[in-house]
Amino acid sequence: MRTPPQPPRGPTPPRGPTPPRGPASPPRGPTAAKPAPPRTAPRKPSRRLPGWLARAQRLLLQPGQEWQVIATEFATSGPIYSRYVVPMAAIGPIAATVGTIVFGVRNSIAGSYGMSAGDAVTSGVLDYALNLVGVYVFALLIDVLAPSFGGQRNRVQALKLAAYGSTPYWVGGVVALFPKLSLIGGVLALYSVRLLALGLAPLMKAPRDKTAAYTLLVSIAGIVLALVVSAVTPVVVGR
Repeated sequence: MRTPPQPPRGPTPPRGPTPPRGPASPPRGPTAAKPAPPRTAPRKPSRRLPGWLARAQRLLLQPGQEWQVIATEFATSGPIYSRYVVPMAAIGPIAATVGTIVFGVRNSIAGSYGMSAGDAVTSGVLDYALNLVGVYVFALLIDVLAPSFGGQRNRVQALKLAAYGSTPYWVGGVVALFPKLSLIGGVLALYSVRLLALGLAPLMKAPRDKTAAYTLLVSIAGIVLALVVSAVTPVVVGR
């Protein structure tokens, strides 16, 4: 059988316009460019106070809360002295020494008197040493008096109270930089009485109804110690 003849093919129809291509897809793989991170302003380093100075600030501004923290934290005599008493007790003697060298005058309970630069340094070192000893004696008195007012004896807690409760007294010592203003430092030191009153209950476990009498007796002992320190220095340096 013969294959029937195929019909002739017509002309090829023309192609339509080529559609526009979209934007080229971004390259992939390790060669792809990473977007640049946003620029940020450089951070300023945060200014933090030393630990002892930050604690002093909290005791002055938030005494109730800070006493609760102090009462529960574990501590021994060495760290209390090295981390707090040593720097804080130096404020007054350093200020008094500089003020005496600059103005040539030193004030004490015996009055004002002239002093050479060498005697001023000797007096400042002696004041500093007596302050360190005075804190320990003050802590002993607080500890011994505790049972008389329903409190519990605890040598470390008593040292905490003596050291941290003396904060206004030490901070007020900076006024000794100007001898004529030394009395203002004494007024500022009176805030220590308030600070001691707030710390007796949480640290020495004294009943609140006996806290007032306990505070009064402890404050008198602290004032006597401060007066002794102030009186001993002129005698030693020959004034």
